[in-house]
Amino acid sequence: MKPRDTRFLKQWEVQRKGGRTRYVLLSGVLSWGVPMFVVMTFVVARPVVLTPDFVAISFAMYLAGGALLGYSVWAISERRYRKLGAHTANNDKVV
Repeated sequence: MKPRDTRFLKQWEVQRKGGRTRYVLLSGVLSWGVPMFVVMTFVVARPVVLTPDFVAISFAMYLAGGALLGYSVWAISERRYRKLGAHTANNDKVV
């Protein structure tokens, strides 16, 4: 097994103990969704008039995008974790 795979397994074991919901909220919504909302709504877009509707729609879109991103990364990481874990278990049996 490569050193980066070993590092991933150790790091992911710590992350997954917190649970999927916590991971999605922290890594997706708070770490990506909220900052993207602020930057894209108030810095990049800078519409002439910031209406409450525009801000609410933008907020909902970026939070949903953050949740989708967090869930996707969780699913991909879980798949990799299981694959590496199965690979490790198979190597342990052979040796």
